[in-house]
Amino acid sequence: MDTSSLLKSGALLPLWQSLQNALAYQPGQGWQMESPYRRPTDLAGLPLEALDEPLRRDTLCSRRSLVLNRLLFNVYEQNNLYLPPSRFSEEDTRAFHGYYAPDFVAANALVRPVLERTCFDWLSQEISVDGPWTLAHLEEYTQKLLTDYEATPSELCRRIENTACPERAARLFLLQVAPDFLSEASQMARALPGNFGPVHSELMKIFIDEFGYGVHQSKHSTLFEETMASVGLSPRVHTHYYWYLPTSLLMTSYFHWITASKTRWFEYVGALYWIEAVVPHGNRQFSKLLKKFFGPNVNTRYFDEHVGIDLHHRRMAFDKLIRPMVALYGDEVIPAMVRGIEASRLLGDLNERDFFAQMDFCEALHAGQVSAPFDAAQTRELPAGHFIEPHVHDTPQVLGVVRGQVEVDAGYLAPRVLGPGESVAVPAERMVGARVLGEGALVTFAPLASGAARG
Repeated sequence: MDTSSLLKSGALLPLWQSLQNALAYQPGQGWQMESPYRRPTDLAGLPLEALDEPLRRDTLCSRRSLVLNRLLFNVYEQNNLYLPPSRFSEEDTRAFHGYYAPDFVAANALVRPVLERTCFDWLSQEISVDGPWTLAHLEEYTQKLLTDYEATPSELCRRIENTACPERAARLFLLQVAPDFLSEASQMARALPGNFGPVHSELMKIFIDEFGYGVHQSKHSTLFEETMASVGLSPRVHTHYYWYLPTSLLMTSYFHWITASKTRWFEYVGALYWIEAVVPHGNRQFSKLLKKFFGPNVNTRYFDEHVGIDLHHRRMAFDKLIRPMVALYGDEVIPAMVRGIEASRLLGDLNERDFFAQMDFCEALHAGQVSAPFDAAQTRELPAGHFIEPHVHDTPQVLGVVRGQVEVDAGYLAPRVLGPGESVAVPAERMVGARVLGEGALVTFAPLASGAARG
């Protein structure tokens, strides 16, 4: 039975309803997550039928995409073990057992194939791997891609440097890679069980590097935690979960998908090669950017380590994985490798565009450059502390204040406070959240009238 027929059969409905009611997925009460076992996912308003329509390239930043990608990311994350940094509190114990409860894990696992189709089916429409391919063609193709890539300075670093708040913009970028880097190589670990010849041992060598040769302080996720702490971010797992953009989650989940699905092994090898290949060029520049704006006390070991080790890894991925597998299995496996390379490139490009758009909105928000008229008659009274979870909307919105104060953030972790008569115009597909301050407020949060936004 294919996933569409499975949806229509109604067999998944009880599982979906159980996920909608799961404690781990219920709304949060503040900007930060206090536990890795709480993953607000906003499933309540999403019917099961919404999974039947695959995402498209032009809907990857939509509200539905964010909900589905939060869920799929969390489904994969249940394969990872997370423990609190100190003794379990009673609340920790309940949350821990709830998050890893067999029935909850099973419900997530049973909807996973449907989610994977919904989130990744569009890739097959966007990527062409027409040949014919030989190892020589593949080598020429990858070398040209890499040469062109390394000939161009990092657009990411240029855009961050040119913002009014480069430190905040750099932190926002670190949040987008946190879903992957905080548990780095967990996807690779999915590819390791089994027995598949000499390449098995070669992949293990890369994996051992990622885990710091068994030295915790050299483990790459540990290095990233230290970088986060040095720039004022919490290094705890998914403290800043709310600010993960849908394309950031999708990029991380893609590597879970192609390692969990064993028939996508050759695609994974191609994707792994490309990620290892491009990291040195980007990380070298981002390390310099962090030092420029955060000073000598910033910890850039994570990025500096990858400049050297991934030059080695990209040679290993091609010479010790790709080359021997093509020699053994023939040119027929090359198209899948190319698909992995192209998928990594495409997902990376789309994620970068999503990040730039969110960064631009953050800049405009904190400069007071986005406001719009709003209908004071549509307000509702909200109590002090009322939290509007960070989310995206498919159409432009306006958040206006009639009475009281409301703090609004879009990911810079420095909320702007709105008072009576003030408003924020929120572009479509841009993340925003808010919290009521003081004794309560009269607030409107509604669709923006066409052409109403002003600077």
